[in-house]
Amino acid sequence: MEQDIQQWAEYVIERWEQQIIRLGISSSGQLISSFQNFVITQSGGNVTLIEFIFEYYGKFVDMGVGRGVTMEEVSYSNRKPKPWYNKVFFSQVKKLGELLSEKYANEAKFEIVNNVV
Repeated sequence: MEQDIQQWAEYVIERWEQQIIRLGISSSGQLISSFQNFVITQSGGNVTLIEFIFEYYGKFVDMGVGRGVTMEEVSYSNRKPKPWYNKVFFSQVKKLGELLSEKYANEAKFEIVNNVV
């Protein structure tokens, strides 16, 4: 399971990178090179935390704020949101949920078949 989740986390970063490049986000090299992920597990191998780290300014770019422009002022400014983060992340979280539910369902079936003898 840990390996599957690690692959998922790497895929999320790949999708973020693709979106950043597609949107032409300036200084994207600095943002892209800052991406890291950590999958934290318990001693039994159960994943307890998936952590993503990247330059904090990336969230401002996603929302179109910063450099004196607040959330309230975005619609009146020449700065536009460049949504590279939220849409990708939450769609991938949904896919992770589907992956995990399938894996646990298969494990449960295996346990039932092997223990109902």
